[in-house]
Amino acid sequence: MDSETQNQPTSQEKNPTEIKKRKWPKGKIIVLIIALIIVWLFAVQIMAADRYQAVVKVAGGENQLGINPLSDKLDFGELSRDNGASRFVTLSAKGECRFCLSGGEKFIMIWQFGEISDLIKISKNNFVLKPNEDQRIEFSLYVPVSAQEREYRGQVWVFKLPKLF
Repeated sequence: MDSETQNQPTSQEKNPTEIKKRKWPKGKIIVLIIALIIVWLFAVQIMAADRYQAVVKVAGGENQLGINPLSDKLDFGELSRDNGASRFVTLSAKGECRFCLSGGEKFIMIWQFGEISDLIKISKNNFVLKPNEDQRIEFSLYVPVSAQEREYRGQVWVFKLPKLF
């Protein structure tokens, strides 16, 4: 080994002032902040959504109709095949949105999940609810002839998003 290579400091022996700190470009920081804000707003809307359990029990026989009127569920009771039932939810837009340019209007979006979602039809979805306005939404369920005798479950989420523009 020659004397020059022996006197060179290894990367572990470098002076801390010689190590350059990696800086993120301002553009990447701004994009990251915007992405975090969007994720946060999306999470807030999911937590604020009205959630309803949806359930129907398919029974044997003909023209069977069991009613179970609950306000916290979309419970369609017990229905025979080739039969249907409806449940209603009234949506209201109360209060004002300080940050909205639209004067407190809400954009309503309804999502369905689970095995019951194929059986439910919604009368109105993806619409604007004006301040102090009420909208009555009908959830119609029809049990096809091919349905098995068992309980079908799922969820319905109602999002009330502030309309910004």
